[in-house]
Amino acid sequence: MNPLQKIFDLIVIGGGITGAGVARDAALRGLSTLLLEKRDYASGVSSKTTRLVHGGLRYLANFEVDLVAEALRERAILRRQAPYLITPMPILIPIYQGDPHGRAAISVGIHLYELLSREKDIPHYFTSGTEKTLSLEPHLNRTGLTGSALFYDHQIILPERLVIENIVAAREAGATVMNYTGAEKIEEIDGGVIVKARDTLSGSTLTFRSRVLINAGGPWVDQVRKAGGIDRKKIICPTKGIHLIVPKLSEQSLFVASKDGRMFFIIPMDRWSLIGTTDTKYDGDLDEVHADTGDVDYLLNESRRVLPGLNLTRSSILYTYAGIRPLAFEGERESRISRKHRVIPEGRTGRIITIAGGKFTTYRNMAEDVVDEACKKLGKKTLCVTQREPLAGSLPAELNEYVRETVPQLAERFGVEPGIVRHLIHFYGARVERILLYTKDDPRLAEPISPDSMDIYAQILYSIREEGAKTISDVLLRRMHTGITASRGEPQARQIAGTMARELGWNSAEQDRRVEKFKEDLMKEKRF
Repeated sequence: MNPLQKIFDLIVIGGGITGAGVARDAALRGLSTLLLEKRDYASGVSSKTTRLVHGGLRYLANFEVDLVAEALRERAILRRQAPYLITPMPILIPIYQGDPHGRAAISVGIHLYELLSREKDIPHYFTSGTEKTLSLEPHLNRTGLTGSALFYDHQIILPERLVIENIVAAREAGATVMNYTGAEKIEEIDGGVIVKARDTLSGSTLTFRSRVLINAGGPWVDQVRKAGGIDRKKIICPTKGIHLIVPKLSEQSLFVASKDGRMFFIIPMDRWSLIGTTDTKYDGDLDEVHADTGDVDYLLNESRRVLPGLNLTRSSILYTYAGIRPLAFEGERESRISRKHRVIPEGRTGRIITIAGGKFTTYRNMAEDVVDEACKKLGKKTLCVTQREPLAGSLPAELNEYVRETVPQLAERFGVEPGIVRHLIHFYGARVERILLYTKDDPRLAEPISPDSMDIYAQILYSIREEGAKTISDVLLRRMHTGITASRGEPQARQIAGTMARELGWNSAEQDRRVEKFKEDLMKEKRF
């Protein structure tokens, strides 16, 4: 049925990790569901994280044991469902004289963290003296170093792919998902809501109807509330976090206390390192969030203090990125504002339900809570199944076993390098064969796109046909590994545009325009 004519059970506003999780949960419960995202899926804060699925060790300092327990439970579920995307990673906390938390306090914290963890296959956490600490990371500043602690969290190199996995799973469960469709006005009527929206690429207007609306707008939650005529006090306290990408500094991940007491990470990310994050209040344009001079200098200065011999300068920075945390509770300072989520029925009839706050790691549980509330409004008794239901790329076997058996079979069948198959499995899981099938019709699609990555041209067609990509930035920056490399695919932008043009019907002028827009997007993350 045409989505313009259908009355949905749910309309979900927002295509980040929370909205994607809500759409998947609702569709799996049998609710007719429409998701609207004004830009591309994962184009907001979901693509601006520290690229970790973590329990939030530092929240124990705020005595938020329940939040940490929730996050560690969800971390275990995610690792079980998407082991191809998520990898356990040891993280070292160097401890210096004068740090806000000494070795004894950190030791208690990491052992409580281990006790709360559901993943008993992860090695034990421990504390060490100075000599052992320097053997783990010899580049550390030795002045005032008293020891360290080591714990485990999980890295997700491409968090955007987890969003896409949920989008695809929602669609395959029956949901209608639409990116580049922005809700402009929400009107409550008897028994439901009407949403007037605009195609943000073509400018055309659209109208949709549903019985309940879920506002999963992340940092834009209050803008969505305003579109629905809800002008009460704002519920989001936006804070900005930035990250720097530099050539690899170390193989060891570090979680470091800065001079002002805030914690930040230095994490290896393939052949590069990620440094972040900051945590400062933000009152600017939510659609134009970038690193500024103060943000960059703060992270550089603190990194040089901890790793003084690595000659880290502004010229070392390959690119930056910045995002807004949609925090739902006020606090004394930004780093102490709770990351807990809230489900808030609003509007005249309570049929506009807002989900605010929360963490990337806990998105599945957040979705369960808000869909439970929607079901109450709909008078439907349905149970959440996302804890056990597989994601789009979930594997039929343990990851190492699947890789060992599948890589040689697919490499031989499709005539591609085993390394390419292995690379694709680590980002697409069991859907790797769908990508490789494109190479049967055109062997050129098996060619690598960039010397910085093992991505191949077949992924471009897959991104368009099965994942809703419409622009070069959609393909490179939110669906493929090439987008996080040093070059980010910029030297290959014209060839990529050519492949997309044949699929989307772009003429030569449109290809030029799309390439320039992609380069503009990249430049925004190099201005600081």
